[in-house]
Amino acid sequence: MNSLTLAPHYPCALRAVVVAVLLALDAGAVHAQAQGLILRTSPMLEEKISNRQQSEGAVFLGGEQVTARPDMDMQILGQAMIRRPGLSVRANKLDYDQTQDVVQATGQVRVSRDGSLFVGPRLTLQMDSFKGKFEKPDFELYGTGGYGTASEVEFVDDKRAIVRQATYTTCRRIPGPEWLPDWVLKSTQMTIDEEEQRARAENVQLRFQDVPILASPVVSFPLTSGRQSGLLPPLVGVDTINGVLISQPYYLDLAPNRDLTVTTEIMSNRGVAADSEFRYLESNYRGQVRLNLMPTDKLRQTNRWGLSSQHSGSIETGIDAVGRVGLGLTLNRVSDDNYWRDFSRAGLLLKQRLLPSTGVLSWGRGNFSMTALVQRWQTLQDVSSTITPPYDRAPQITMRYGQWNPEGLDWSVVGDTTRFEADYSRVPNSISLLRNGERSYVQAQVSRPWIRPWGFVTPKMQLHATRYQMDRALDDGSTSVNRVLPTFSVDSGLVFERETQWFGRDVLQTLEPRAFYARTPYRQQSQLPVYDSGPADFNLSTIYSENPYVGQDRLVDTNAVTLGVNSRFFDASTGAEMLRLGMAQRIRFEDQQVVLPGQAAAASGLSDLLLGAGIRWDDRWAFDSTIQINSQTDQISRTTVQARYTPSPYRVFNAAYRLNNQLSPSTEMLDVGWQWPLSDLLGRSDRQAETAWTRTAGQGLGPDRWYSVGRLNFSMKENRVVDSLLGLEYDAGCWLGRIALERLQSTVTTATSRLLFQIEFVGLASVGSSPLQALKTNIPRYQFLRDNTVQPSRFQHYE
Repeated sequence: MNSLTLAPHYPCALRAVVVAVLLALDAGAVHAQAQGLILRTSPMLEEKISNRQQSEGAVFLGGEQVTARPDMDMQILGQAMIRRPGLSVRANKLDYDQTQDVVQATGQVRVSRDGSLFVGPRLTLQMDSFKGKFEKPDFELYGTGGYGTASEVEFVDDKRAIVRQATYTTCRRIPGPEWLPDWVLKSTQMTIDEEEQRARAENVQLRFQDVPILASPVVSFPLTSGRQSGLLPPLVGVDTINGVLISQPYYLDLAPNRDLTVTTEIMSNRGVAADSEFRYLESNYRGQVRLNLMPTDKLRQTNRWGLSSQHSGSIETGIDAVGRVGLGLTLNRVSDDNYWRDFSRAGLLLKQRLLPSTGVLSWGRGNFSMTALVQRWQTLQDVSSTITPPYDRAPQITMRYGQWNPEGLDWSVVGDTTRFEADYSRVPNSISLLRNGERSYVQAQVSRPWIRPWGFVTPKMQLHATRYQMDRALDDGSTSVNRVLPTFSVDSGLVFERETQWFGRDVLQTLEPRAFYARTPYRQQSQLPVYDSGPADFNLSTIYSENPYVGQDRLVDTNAVTLGVNSRFFDASTGAEMLRLGMAQRIRFEDQQVVLPGQAAAASGLSDLLLGAGIRWDDRWAFDSTIQINSQTDQISRTTVQARYTPSPYRVFNAAYRLNNQLSPSTEMLDVGWQWPLSDLLGRSDRQAETAWTRTAGQGLGPDRWYSVGRLNFSMKENRVVDSLLGLEYDAGCWLGRIALERLQSTVTTATSRLLFQIEFVGLASVGSSPLQALKTNIPRYQFLRDNTVQPSRFQHYE
């Protein structure tokens, strides 16, 4: 094959020189390859082509026979080719009019562009402006992996094309005259805009399994996975309370850092609602606002609304001595007490019965920092199960200062004053517990750590000074109380290491004994209100602490030592932790006298024994367990056992067992969740199974796949399922099918169920109520079946 390179607008003599130089360079490249030299990468092979490359790049011509009149016209016969950066035209015959820069191509014409491919019998194209017409072409869009046919394609310019009488699908073609894709979109006219990365189809009919399922005057879909304004796929679902749900979302891409989604919802049992979500991201702040409105709820005979927003950022004060001030705002409010039950999927925060709204200002300079906080709670009451509202903080001001020296004393001081307010009028028989007032405290501490490779010793002294000023007098008639308490503690530990081998793997094992002693004298505190204190979780971390309670309202009298030991096993080559074993127990020398209301005091002697184990032998298996054993009865007080098996992508099985005999009544729960291909159960070989994980954009390269997904939360004490999610996913390559049944426990006696079903046409849209969010929320490590997509290259059809 003969090949020439012509640079536009060069004189004929100069063209001859260019051709000779290129032939010499080509021969030199062949000689370099023969000598075994490594060629360097070229920026000309980058995925994105610059405007300068497109305008100044050379035009390459080639074919079996070339007939040319310099600066006039040219005819190329047999495997004819004309190519420039971002464009390749091939045909049996090419007629190139150099005066008009127009190409006439006939016979097996193939046009490969930056983002698309067109193949047909005849093409007329003005090369410079890229205007022209293509008769009866087949086309492919690289970004979506979509294919199609048309009666004619009109190229408006190098970024836009009009496709008439078009069919479009992402289903891989099967040779043979009986080919029929699983789904196909038919349109009288489709406009492809590669600059906006979007396609717009008019007078559309969508057929699935040769059955029409959707007709629309206009359908718009993206050519890439990027954000674009437009209608999102409608959602359809069935709920036992709301009835049939139909929702139509509209997405607005306001700016690269801001967007808005507005969803209109129709519920057959309730009425019409509007849901909106606005998100923003700036250099100094970020946040989102979500608002749900239902003007008339036919079930409740009232209007309903829910509002949730989060904002975080900083403000420049313009004062050099102050600088920037941090700002955080959180707002969560709903219209009524039944909102959490009726709209249990309105948002993670709005599902709760305690809704916080918080505003925070923070500032720091060096070792000094301060915060000012206001927090209000909305408590959603239920007559069958009332809860005591937490105290509002109106406001809370906190200041901190500390110094930490590598070889010396570490010390810090924390000062806090808070106004606590609450309304107990809706809680029966609890008004006597209400103690609105102010609490101020100062906590100072100093410690001297000695840390060496063989271990550590850290003595620490703390001083707590607290003052309460209450609106209503205590039983003894006083309205103010002062409390000052010191605490002394010593934390110490040793570290032993040894090298060993397990199953042929080099392992580094550690043995880490630890001893922690704490001493706090007794002060009578039963008359003090409880604003923000509660029991800390008793585990292998909190057992090494001075106070078993969190908060400042109860400082427990302590004279105890905690003894424990950990042993860890690390892979010597990677440093990854393979196995962790631990145990700890607290020994009290005196009975505990300070307790929270309704709690029993701890007696002197041995506390419950804590045992823990964690295994990460490889990336497939994970196991964690904690067991709490009562030292008096040798019975298990509480235990948690969790395991996960993930042998490969899209295969995960989670199981958790939880027992708590400290609650009344006790609880015993079993929780399992999974995502697993059913083909494994049918005996398909591993090699066949693994081929399904290779994905290209819009194409499934493996066999048809069924997946089972689900989660079951089972109460073993009550012998019933509390929450459940069961579903199936089907991957046909060019479309995905999902169906799931979800049941959520609303109260002790009631539950809501909903049916979720979805068909996702890969590269186009989805139809149905998407269960993806429910699957991601309920199944740890759940993977979307298109997570492993590979973005196509512009060179994949380059010839």
